[in-house]
Amino acid sequence: MDEHCHFDDCGDCPSRIVCHCLQVTEAEIIEAIRTKDLRTIKDIRRHTAAGDGCTSCHCHIQDYIERFAYALPICSVR
Repeated sequence: MDEHCHFDDCGDCPSRIVCHCLQVTEAEIIEAIRTKDLRTIKDIRRHTAAGDGCTSCHCHIQDYIERFAYALPICSVR
């Protein structure tokens, strides 16, 4: 993660606004990543509109992708 891009230390804040231009919350972004299998900022923009404004939240969105996109449970059926 970029040294200029960091989250405020406020613990578990699902209602925290990540995209201030369009008022998209942390919970909305994480839910979209997990339920729609999103892997890019472009995907997030398309499904939530987060990042469509000034783009300053892109580094935060990328961090959410890295933290949650690949943390999905693996289901294998033999």
